[in-house]
Order: sequence, then structure tokens, then C-alpha cells
Amino acid sequence: MKRKLLFDLNMGMFFMAGSLLALSSCTDEDTGGGKEVEQKTGEYFIAVKSSQGSREYVMQAETLEGGDLNISDNVFELPSTEYTWIFRDNLAVGLVYQQQFAGLGYGLRLKADKTLEKVSEFTISNRFTNFGFFENYLLTSVGGQVKADNSRNDGATFTYWDIDQNLAKTNEKTLWTEDITGNGQQVTFSGIIDMGNGEFLTSMVESGFHQTGTGNGSSIGDVAYPDSVWVAAMDKDLNIKRIYRDDRISYSAGQFRSQVWAQIGKADDGTVYVFSNNNVNTHNDVKTNNPSGALRIKPGATEFDKGYMFNLDEHLEGYRFRRVWHMTGNKFFLEIYRDKTASTITPGTQYAIADMEKQTVTWVTGVPDKNKIISGQYSGCIPLFDNGKLYMPITEMGKDATIYMIDPDTGVATEGITIQGVSEIRAIGHLKSE
Repeated sequence: MKRKLLFDLNMGMFFMAGSLLALSSCTDEDTGGGKEVEQKTGEYFIAVKSSQGSREYVMQAETLEGGDLNISDNVFELPSTEYTWIFRDNLAVGLVYQQQFAGLGYGLRLKADKTLEKVSEFTISNRFTNFGFFENYLLTSVGGQVKADNSRNDGATFTYWDIDQNLAKTNEKTLWTEDITGNGQQVTFSGIIDMGNGEFLTSMVESGFHQTGTGNGSSIGDVAYPDSVWVAAMDKDLNIKRIYRDDRISYSAGQFRSQVWAQIGKADDGTVYVFSNNNVNTHNDVKTNNPSGALRIKPGATEFDKGYMFNLDEHLEGYRFRRVWHMTGNKFFLEIYRDKTASTITPGTQYAIADMEKQTVTWVTGVPDKNKIISGQYSGCIPLFDNGKLYMPITEMGKDATIYMIDPDTGVATEGITIQGVSEIRAIGHLKSE
């Protein structure tokens, strides 16, 4: 079974929450458990936030199918908060977005005995709004960078973190973006899809220079072309091999204030689906005439499939989606805004499964009412597809954090294990022991 954990990104400024505890044990002072406990092992990685909300921890489990957990059982504390976790084989990487300040990174690896070891703690000095795995690298990028002589501020800086060298920074390169599509606007990149042929695809959000003359970077400014979408194919050296263009949907990127979330994903057959929720952030009241929807790029294609357009507005009952994750086959999981009138800070507490081949949407049932879900307000609740089902972490008001198991065919969710003493399960991953 192919395992996938799909990911997202959060913004917010947070302070350091203390040093990393030993991986072998924790005490009642750390967890409120009343005694020192032995660190448990397991291939399932569970990132949680304490019930007080001021600390974050990592837990491990052998299974997600049964056996409720308690934060006092098996945790160690992380040095910061609000991590977004991504996973590859036996590696887990947590990233913290800190607005205008440098981003933070933290790497853990699962060993053969199914215990975790720290492999890296690093600073992303240029900040980041985009990240993903490509070949043997973790790539991070940020737009709106200023040239040393102040002559340009349309730079997109990519930083390369080498997986084979414990996430050491091995390269950094800035791509000047104003002239990429000939429209005279800067580009913010969103999503990194490794195509397995030496190239990666990434969505391009074209906008004005929102923070002209500043050195802190910017994301999306005034959007002059809201009825168009662009995707770039690039190689490791950031050479642009081709550009995919279309005018049937708007740009492909979710947003939380200045942070961007990838809305591009690859299905099991290699087809890349490019989503747009038409939630255009223009700062100047320019809106798109296009519906929220998705286009596709077939393997080896040099343009969007002209015969394919999935109009999601026809299925979402007036709501728009916030984040997108690939599940299995050609199915994607949609996190949908709670309210029909949504901004970039509106929570997403409704869920649906989109079958991209059949162009159908199945709403998820069996989860708490959208107005009672208190988790995932910003970037937590990252699901995992594994063993033929989607594991979705949800915290309902007044109840313990729970992992729901969702059937990808019916959309029916059943309540799985709970974790006591946490306000939110921020991410679930399935790591491969060495």
C-alpha cells in the first residue's frame, strides 16, 4: 500500500517553548502524568499540542486502530510551537513560519528499533512561504526578495536542504520573476511536485509588489490577472523548462494571510491536478469571473488538458475549499471553509472527497458539527492516508482530540482512538523504520 501524508503550512509568530527533552522518558512536570514514563515506540508519528496550548510534543504509536492514548504516555517536548510536519520514508520535518522573522526547522528520523532521533535543527533565514520534497532535497522558497543593490524586489529565493546530509543547507538560489510570463508582475510559488524526471511543478501566483522596497519578503500583492492560472516546470537549477497556462480557473494557492498553501497534487497515475478555490486576494477588490475548480496535466504533457475542467462550484453548495490533499488513486480530500462568506482567516471545518476522474464530490459524514470543531483553525489537523482509509484528527468542543477514520469510497467517518490531555492533534505520519 502506498503511504502518503499530505501537508500544509501555518503562519504566526511564536516564542521558543523550552529545550528538547530526552527521547527516552518524560516526567509528570512535562506532561501532568504524575510519574516518569518510558518512551514508547512505533511507526506512527503523532504531533500534538498540549491542552494548555503553549507546548507541542511528539507521540508514537504502533497502530491507529485501537487503544486510546494520553499525553502522559509517551511524549517528548519540541523546542517551539505551530509546526507543520511533512514526511518522507523514515524522516519527519517540522517547519515553523514566523511572519517577518526567520523560519525554523526541526528534523527527526525513525531508527530500526522504531525510536526517534533528532537529525537537525535549522533556521530558514530568508523565511519561507512554500516547501516540499524534490529528489534528495527539502526545498523552501519565499517571494518578494530584494536584490543587494536594491534594483529589484521580485526575487523568489529557493533554499536546498540535503536529506542525505541531515538537512544541511547546501545551496541557495534566487530566481527573478517579473518577466517569467511577460505580465510585469512578481511571482509567489506554491507547491512542489516532484515529477521523477529531474523536474518539479510549482504553481505561480502573479501579483504586484505588495511590499516594495522591504527586505522581509512578501507573498501575494494586488492581482491584476485573476482569471488566469500558471504552473512552471523547473529543474534542480531553477531553469524553467516550460510554463502551463490557462484561463478557465484562477491562480492555484490557498492562503492564510501572507502564507500560501499548496493546491496542486499528483495522483497515483502521475496526473497532476491543479486546483483553484477562486478566493482571490487582490487588495484592490478585483475578483475572478472563474469558478472554483481543477484542471489537470497528464504525464508528459506540455499543456493543460483542454478537454478537462472540474467545476467544483457545482458540487460545494456555495462553499469554497481551503486546503487540498491527495488520498489515493485519483481522489483528493478537500477541507472546506465553515462559512460561505470566507476570508483567508476563516476556519475550514467541513470535509469532502473529490473523485477527479468521475468529477464527483462526496461530503464526509460522521464527524462533529462544523461549528463545534475547534481544531485546525490555522494549520493543524493534517491527515494521513494509510491502510485504505484516511485518518483525520479532529477536536470537538468539550471532548478529547480524536482520530476519525474516513472511508474513501463512501465518505463515512467513524470515531477512532482519542488522545487525552491535548487540545489538538496537529499531524499524523507513518514513518518507515530503517
